[in-house]
Amino acid sequence: MKLTLMVMTYFQKVAELQHVTKTAEALQVAQPTVSRVINSIEKDFNVPLFTRKGRNITLTPFGEILLKHTNRILEEVELTKRELDTAKQQEQQTVRLSISAASKLLPVFLAGFKKEYPEVNFELLLRGANERPSSIGGLNTDLELTSDIKPMTNDHSVTLFREELLMALPQSDPRSKMISVNLNDFAEDGFICLHKGQSLRKIIEYYCRKAGFTPRVDLESDSLLTVREFIRAGMGISLVPQITWSDISCGEQVTLIPITSPRCYRYITLTWDGSVPLSRPAVLLKDYIIRYFADYAKTKAVIY
Repeated sequence: MKLTLMVMTYFQKVAELQHVTKTAEALQVAQPTVSRVINSIEKDFNVPLFTRKGRNITLTPFGEILLKHTNRILEEVELTKRELDTAKQQEQQTVRLSISAASKLLPVFLAGFKKEYPEVNFELLLRGANERPSSIGGLNTDLELTSDIKPMTNDHSVTLFREELLMALPQSDPRSKMISVNLNDFAEDGFICLHKGQSLRKIIEYYCRKAGFTPRVDLESDSLLTVREFIRAGMGISLVPQITWSDISCGEQVTLIPITSPRCYRYITLTWDGSVPLSRPAVLLKDYIIRYFADYAKTKAVIY
């Protein structure tokens, strides 16, 4: 007989109670089953584990050795179960949020949610340029915050708000004094953009094509702050979101100007995998974002 966890449990209980019948009653099994298990262990190890004293039995020195290791093994198994249960509970209280838009506004916003639901944890994933928006299931995320040129509301997504894209110019550019501009006036300028494949980059390219030209991208970066610093240094221009980039793009030596033609917008959308039920924490965060994020984001906007 293999020394399984069940066999070790039988042996441990016999050693504790020093009585086969009482062990069978405690384990709710037949008495011959317990006797057969003990006899099989003794046969496998070729040593006696118990000696009889009247109606009771006691451990032999061999039995003492086996009990020492049995106790250690079963204790480790119990500790493992507890650790796995704890990890499972934490897993169930963790929301995985994939972000490809409005990432700079989220930390303070999520802090408000955390105060309301302190038991919920976050795992934030900043999606790279090569990952497709439809890969939310493949990324093993619960929710995804993304942007597009069109609103998208269905049974597994909701558009949170629309934000305008503004022209970001260095203050050294004479056009920075204008009240508004047309996008096609910048057909010959060098653009500074996020890397190709990012949702905002795709939106910028879409509106440039709509204005009749393909943007010449002179510099690329995966950092919003770096894009701003390049513009500030006079190394190019860019289209930036009015709301979610306002605290990054505005400031000294950078001017944001409304675009009259074409009017440029993007839509911030929250989406999730509609093929599987969301966990309770994910539902709480989804509802919280839908209720409050648009108003919160707009309080951060700079109006032009």
